Amino acid sequence: MLLLSLLAWRQPVVPPVAQTPRASESGSVSDAEGDARFLIVGLTQDENRTDTIMVAQWDDKNHKVRILSLPRDTGVNIAGIGITKIVHAYATGGIGRTRVAVAKELGAPIPHYFIFSLPAMRHLVDLIGGVPATVEKRMIYTDRKQGLFIDLWPGPQTLDGVHAEQYLRFRHDNEGDIGRIRRQQQFLGAALTAVRRPQVWVRLPRIVLAARAEVGTDLTGSQLLDWVRRVQGLTPESISANTVAGRSVRQWDALARMSLDFWEPDPADYRAKVRWLLTGEPLPMPEP
Repeated sequence: MLLLSLLAWRQPVVPPVAQTPRASESGSVSDAEGDARFLIVGLTQDENRTDTIMVAQWDDKNHKVRILSLPRDTGVNIAGIGITKIVHAYATGGIGRTRVAVAKELGAPIPHYFIFSLPAMRHLVDLIGGVPATVEKRMIYTDRKQGLFIDLWPGPQTLDGVHAEQYLRFRHDNEGDIGRIRRQQQFLGAALTAVRRPQVWVRLPRIVLAARAEVGTDLTGSQLLDWVRRVQGLTPESISANTVAGRSVRQWDALARMSLDFWEPDPADYRAKVRWLLTGEPLPMPEP
């Protein structure tokens, strides 16, 4: 959630991400102006793994944001481990290893990052007065081990922090993680609309001060304030989001040392959507 990310920050000490062999210098960006790329991760309840992984590309010329979501079960090759799920990159090496893994997948560097814990997400949603959403169906699920209790009724409503978490984490239906990613992307546009409300913008300095300790980022305070000014004119129509098509496959996970269900991206779709993310090149029309 790029705009919500700019409302709060803390600055953990994280080693700089290494340049990957597939990353090109043409992907570099200036902090002061021009395009920029952000890794946005949401953590699990125990804050040991990534529950959500998105890459946001700021298109400065067109004043737009493109977002590509990576399914959490996507397989990646992590040095010293082998093929494992991308969610395990954070568990074994924090945001630094996660940035390396995602940058290798994109073939481009990722200069900046935001880290959301569940308490941070809930607090930010409450600070902006909730986010309007239409819950498309009854959502009910309990996982006491994760401390997850989902109980949502269908229909239009304003989600507070607790219920926003339930909406964003639900994936226990036929769509699984892909349906959850779709809801997360829809939530982004609704959150942007909520943040643009005049009663929120006038309280922006206080919101920033109240929430600054809860979101991890590499950006300095002055950079964050500059970004708040740059994205102020965004509308929901200025944000476009995609995820990678693919299929579920069973394969060996080198970290878990057992066979697990992975998400195998469709190669052609993956290449097209990475180009779209990085350059804005339109996606090919689906075949009839």
